[in-house]
Amino acid sequence: MQRLRLAPRWVLPLLTLTLVAPACGDKDDEDDTGTPTGDGGSTTCGSTQGFVYGMVTGPYTMEPNPAAVVHAVAPDDGEVLAELGGDGSYELNVEGGMEWAIYATSPEGCISDTFHLPVEACHEYERDIHIPDCTTADKPNLYQYPGVDTETTVRLSHTRPQRIVASDPAYPAAGWRGRAHPDGTFTVGQGAAARRAPFLFYEVSLAPWQARSLQRAQGWCLPAGTSVPAAAQAMADLLAAYGFDAREREDFVEAWEHDLPPSAQGYAVSPQLAVDHVADVEIEPALPLSRLWLLVEDGAGCALAAPPVVPFDRRGPHAVEWGVVLGTMAR
Repeated sequence: MQRLRLAPRWVLPLLTLTLVAPACGDKDDEDDTGTPTGDGGSTTCGSTQGFVYGMVTGPYTMEPNPAAVVHAVAPDDGEVLAELGGDGSYELNVEGGMEWAIYATSPEGCISDTFHLPVEACHEYERDIHIPDCTTADKPNLYQYPGVDTETTVRLSHTRPQRIVASDPAYPAAGWRGRAHPDGTFTVGQGAAARRAPFLFYEVSLAPWQARSLQRAQGWCLPAGTSVPAAAQAMADLLAAYGFDAREREDFVEAWEHDLPPSAQGYAVSPQLAVDHVADVEIEPALPLSRLWLLVEDGAGCALAAPPVVPFDRRGPHAVEWGVVLGTMAR
């Protein structure tokens, strides 16, 4: 690869996102999957910058990905985007004397691990980056139950690499703004353009460290031979144990009775009650919010311990949310 000394083409300010540390685990959970293949050797360049280069592969393949985007984030939250070649190679000029956080994203919203690289001026570093298959929080449905019709704003907060990959109603940069109704519906727009949605729906990509942070020690094993419709109904029954009502469970079955990937080995289903570190939800005026995502993985060798189930407190004004993360399941 020809090593070009190019000034960065883009320098972007920090996006207005909430950076949330993992709920548990070490710093290594989110760092350091970039394997150094160069020695950071010095060159004579008369510049204050260092040079990072390599190849980007994935997702869903080990082939180079010329459509990927490589991001380098500085301690002051400035961001530089790499120049990518048509062969999947990238070249990145960044200021020396600081540690850069570098990761890659794909057009589908897949995210690589982040590696942290101390860069010295006039040094060059070879780092190849692999983007694993996408992991997303699929179809979280958010239902709000204020005591009376209430003008409400709902914002989703997530880390810089993540993005909202789907939403309904469409999620604006400032969040959903509209009227929450006591029956769980939400109206957006005014006058003839007003639309009353049965719930707020979104999907958000997960960084690899976030997917690894989900608990897999407790849950339920749906046996081999369980059909997709039967699995969807069984998961809806699990929602019932946590206090989701009939309409919310019907929405779950409707969403998953055709979209859940089939598995000859059955399903391993792990409840996730602490997901704010993956994607936080802020409701104004505030409502108590109970969230349950189900991590669904292939059931081969499933040996989960059944968790204690404590039903949500749904007295008074409140909000609830269910969602699914397909871990090892092929889409």
